Amino acid sequence: MKLQSMVIIGLALLTAAGCKGTMGADRAAADRHPIPRPDPVLTMLHKGVIELSESIEELKRDIADLEQLPAFPDPQVQRLHDLDLAAWRLHLQQWTAQRDRLRSAIDSIEKAQADPQHKAAIGEQWAARQAEFMKTVEELRTQRRALEQQRAEVEMQVLGRYFK
Repeated sequence: MKLQSMVIIGLALLTAAGCKGTMGADRAAADRHPIPRPDPVLTMLHKGVIELSESIEELKRDIADLEQLPAFPDPQVQRLHDLDLAAWRLHLQQWTAQRDRLRSAIDSIEKAQADPQHKAAIGEQWAARQAEFMKTVEELRTQRRALEQQRAEVEMQVLGRYFK
């Protein structure tokens, strides 16, 4: 029994020594070849693309459901429905533009990292796409405000019937 205990203790010591030696070798290898940490900006951009893609797919399903509704007999109520549908389609365009912008930013960053000597040109291309995105967003905002104004007017007419 005593011999058996000594063998077990000896094996435990050998195992511990072997692990310690391996850990030291692993640590030395890691010092020579550090594991690259993910770029936090790229990580954030990728996460944004994923989240927007999921939201876009969900919104597409919601729009499809709204499109399947039968026509309303009341033309004013139908107009409200049509305006709501137009607003959701506009929202879809905005999210799609945002997702495309994030994808473009990822692409530009990766190109700049892969080819540092062309960073300035890549940055200029990115800035041009950014300006185009801002123009698109402003156009979508203008359209959204117009839809909201129209919807408020039609809604006032529909609800006003209840007070005459």
